[in-house]
Amino acid sequence: MNFLRTLSHRAILIALAATLTACAPTPTQVPTRAAPVAAAPAAQTTPVPVRASVSASGELTLAKTALSLSFDTNSRITAVNVRAGQSVKTGDILATVDDSTLRDAVTDAQLALDLVRANIAASSVPATKEAIAAAEAALNSAYASYATTKAGKTQTEIDNARISAESAWLGYLSSQASRDRACGTKDGLEAPGCKSAEASYGSAYESMLTARQNYETAQVPVAQSSLTQASASITSAKARLDALKAGPSEAQIKGNELQISQAQSVLDRAKTNLAKAILVSPCDCVVQDVAAVVGAMPSGAAFTLVDLSALQFKTSNLVERDVAAMKVGAPVSIRLKAYTEDFTGKVSAVLSQSSGTQSGTAVYTVLIALDPSTRKLLPGMTGQADIVKL
Repeated sequence: MNFLRTLSHRAILIALAATLTACAPTPTQVPTRAAPVAAAPAAQTTPVPVRASVSASGELTLAKTALSLSFDTNSRITAVNVRAGQSVKTGDILATVDDSTLRDAVTDAQLALDLVRANIAASSVPATKEAIAAAEAALNSAYASYATTKAGKTQTEIDNARISAESAWLGYLSSQASRDRACGTKDGLEAPGCKSAEASYGSAYESMLTARQNYETAQVPVAQSSLTQASASITSAKARLDALKAGPSEAQIKGNELQISQAQSVLDRAKTNLAKAILVSPCDCVVQDVAAVVGAMPSGAAFTLVDLSALQFKTSNLVERDVAAMKVGAPVSIRLKAYTEDFTGKVSAVLSQSSGTQSGTAVYTVLIALDPSTRKLLPGMTGQADIVKL
């Protein structure tokens, strides 16, 4: 009975435990209490100052005046390479004229300069052994010639000249006798052998005169002019040899430099003159107007160029209170009618415009330099500028 009673109590406890387990809430169903959160302190914010600005209407203008170009020559225009509205770079050829004379002058001057340089280069090459040997031989020959000239005729040469003169005289007399015999007959000059004897007589006479002159010359002392000429030959040959051995002298180098400078100057002038026949752009610009016509003579301005990179926004009729706190360099935001985006710039000048009519207040013009990276703006575009007061 005690066993049964104990078993019954266990069954009742098990059943009660099962019932409590079934009725117990699941973990997800157990409500949790949120931990109290400390209130965050209020954020400390610094107020951002708002810059005051002045709004003014205006338009885009050129900061630089349009540039007019014209030819400095009277030859006919042969080519026009640009049209109105075209962009050009610095150095682009706008137009040319026909001037063959100027081109020929450049060619001739260049050839002359090349020739001078070639001659100088050839004269500056070190002398060869053969050239020096030839110069030494020429100097020795000049010395020998001077010695011979100074010594004059030897006694033997004088005696030989005298003997030749006497022999020629005797030959002349013999020819004269033969001619008299051949031509002294009654037939005269028509006698046989007369003409032949006459010719021999004439030849003997010429030989006699030559021999006598040689003899007289052999007896004359050496003239100073002959010695001077022979001495000059020695000086010239020696200078030539010294120059070959020493190379170009300082005076020769300076002379060479002068020749090159003069030839280069002539070429530069010719190129300058030729440049007048070619009209080039002096800037990165836009061609606003073209007046040059192929085949026509240049007259007045051939081209008008504008520099669109130098655009500025110009506002006028600003009163004193608007510009009182406006400083050069102040930032500007520009809204143009032609575009949806804003453009930036800076105040470049505040100019007094005139005495205004608004209660006797002076009025001003403000010039605004645009960001130089902006390349799609054109003169005449209008809009609104917000200029920050500093």
